[in-house]
Amino acid sequence: MAGASAWQLAVVCACASSGVCALAQAAQAGPSANTEQASQSLAQVEVAMSGDVARDPVLFERIRSLFPPQTAVVLRDDHELDRGAVLLPKHADTVYIWIRVTERTQARVYLALTEQGGQTRYLFREVKLESGLDEVGGETLAEVAHSSARALWSREQQSTRQAVVAALERETEPAGAPPPAAPPATAAPIVPPTPRAADSPSSESSGRGRLEPRPLRLGVGASGTLHSSGAEGWLSELGVLLAFEFGGRFSLRTAVRYLVPSSFDLPPARVHLNGASGELRAGWLSNDATRMRLRVEAGLGLLLGRAQAEIVAAQPMAHALDAQGFQRSYALAAATFEWPLGPAWVAAGADLRVPLRTTSYEVGGQSGASTTPALCPGGSLEVGIGFDPALK
Repeated sequence: MAGASAWQLAVVCACASSGVCALAQAAQAGPSANTEQASQSLAQVEVAMSGDVARDPVLFERIRSLFPPQTAVVLRDDHELDRGAVLLPKHADTVYIWIRVTERTQARVYLALTEQGGQTRYLFREVKLESGLDEVGGETLAEVAHSSARALWSREQQSTRQAVVAALERETEPAGAPPPAAPPATAAPIVPPTPRAADSPSSESSGRGRLEPRPLRLGVGASGTLHSSGAEGWLSELGVLLAFEFGGRFSLRTAVRYLVPSSFDLPPARVHLNGASGELRAGWLSNDATRMRLRVEAGLGLLLGRAQAEIVAAQPMAHALDAQGFQRSYALAAATFEWPLGPAWVAAGADLRVPLRTTSYEVGGQSGASTTPALCPGGSLEVGIGFDPALK
């Protein structure tokens, strides 16, 4: 009996020792496993958006906020869906996302990832936006882009190359053609892509989708100008502006300003000026409103002024006449740098006015004196906010 008890005690001790060793090994392996998993976390995501995405100007910020700080999320300046770029990503270990809003209630999301060994994996999603690309639709689309990137990176889901090619071909079909049903995104086995003649870079570039024209963008703001005007000195104007942008590259702007009262000497008199001006400008923009850009403009303007003279030097024959009104039309050329602040902007620029007629100030008993120079250089500063006028 004693021998049996000793045997049982030995078995219990051996089991306890094995359990302690297993726990120690798990504790040592835990940090290593976590370190390995962290080292394989998603490091780079590049996003390109096209179509009717301007209806949610903060869509990219919604997507970036869903990723952790250690993941670099970059917005690419690609406003066209490039078939070659989708099928042949440039860099390895970077998840590329293309978001294309084809209609107000329909969006397509393409994802591609090339691994270090040269193998490329894809994922394609179609998203139904019940209420369009409003705040709810933007949040929904951002969640789909984020979850799809994580699923492709972790190999949880992917689409076949053939499914992605079929979806890209539908991008170039005529609007009247009924689109075929899209294959669902499934966790298909990982198969290296088979090179085909139809997927060569030249054929892919020729089959890229075309970007619809960007919607009209309106802008309202305040502006101030300062110009040299010969004997009149420096004339300052403050006012408001209204801007129209077409296709992200052309603009039409109008402004109405108040001429800040000023005075200048025109012996034997001192002349006091006030008035107002209006301008119409047409311009070219170096890019859309999401990044810093250059604006080059030309236009016409009209200054409606009123001058009141007073005699300041003793002249027997001189006496001040009543206030005089004048109209001075001018042509202008301007170059302006614009910095975006979300939907708002701040801009500073230089411009040159060319008066199309001169202005003479008359004092009783004296001959008129022309004071308008041939060129009036100056600059401007403006702030404003832009928005899409189309109703959702």
